[in-house]
Amino acid sequence: MKVFAFVGSPRKRGNSDILADAFLEGAAAAGGQVEKFFLADLNINQCKGCFRNCMTKPGMQCAVYRDDMDMLLEKIASADLMLFVSPLYCATYSAIMARFFERCLPLWEVEIVGELGTMDALRFINNPAKGKKAVIALVQDLRDARAGELAFKAYEHNLGSTYMMEIVGRIHVTDVRDIGDIAKKKDRLDEIRALGKKLVTG
Repeated sequence: MKVFAFVGSPRKRGNSDILADAFLEGAAAAGGQVEKFFLADLNINQCKGCFRNCMTKPGMQCAVYRDDMDMLLEKIASADLMLFVSPLYCATYSAIMARFFERCLPLWEVEIVGELGTMDALRFINNPAKGKKAVIALVQDLRDARAGELAFKAYEHNLGSTYMMEIVGRIHVTDVRDIGDIAKKKDRLDEIRALGKKLVTG
């Protein structure tokens, strides 16, 4: 099983990064082939919003840019299980993660069959992300878990509805501030490792 983690934090060895490592350790212990992508290190240009150009052409490539999204889209298409993890910024996931999600639209292939701007404008042809298993994860400074509700709704809408993945897990770690604070929550990291292992073993 191929298990990939996409980290939307700007801080290496930060709390999101450590969470991703724990999840992947569990998946690897169960025999998963794991890989982590630290999105801030990759060349991901900002989406220009020419959505139809991406979605009406076969193949998973942006109509404008040749950058690291070409590789990331192929990884999504080949994955069996994916983790998406970000710190909580301005009530939702980071701009790094948002930019990545915006550039995932070439996963869709559609045909224009109706009036644009209506629900019947597009006919679905293919989306290789459909049905892929996804775990959504968030780390936050605040102790009150309710602060992350909007972020999880955004995750669920974008990954579950827009990109048609099956969300099979939700990880929420609160009360972590400085780099590496999550390492003090050993029991929580053990739970995250166990989840990675469980999802690989089925």
